Amino acid sequence: MLNRFSRLLILLSTVGLCLLPAIASSAHNDPKTVAILEELEANRRLVVAENMTVAASMPAFWDVYDAYRSEISALQNQEFNLLSEFRDHFEDLTDPRANDLMTNYFELEQKMLAVRTAYIAKFNGVISPKKTLRFYQIESKLDSIIRSDVSSVTPLVPDEPES
Repeated sequence: MLNRFSRLLILLSTVGLCLLPAIASSAHNDPKTVAILEELEANRRLVVAENMTVAASMPAFWDVYDAYRSEISALQNQEFNLLSEFRDHFEDLTDPRANDLMTNYFELEQKMLAVRTAYIAKFNGVISPKKTLRFYQIESKLDSIIRSDVSSVTPLVPDEPES
């Protein structure tokens, strides 16, 4: 029998697999896309609540969690916008634009790492370090599922012969 975490990860993955093609083909400010992203975020919160049982009843944990997710989500939205721009122009991508996309992507990754690192102390202030590590493990698993789903609908830059 699957434990709660496995069932919820399967649920989130299934929702992501079904909905990400719609996200990939829609503008980020499209109401349908926004609704899909909100549903994914609600499912993320559900997975965290189910797997952080002691912390789930602590309002202080959720205050830190909400602030954390707000910062991370803002950066992930910027990342999504980069992906949308790439998707819309991958066939006619120039070398300078490719460099810009890579630079912007890695800058966003560094900012996300900085936020994650800064929140260790904040989470440790409301839950134990072991529970904080568990939280980050759960976040990492959820991010991996979503990244995998996004990767499955992201085209590769067309290969071109070397000059």
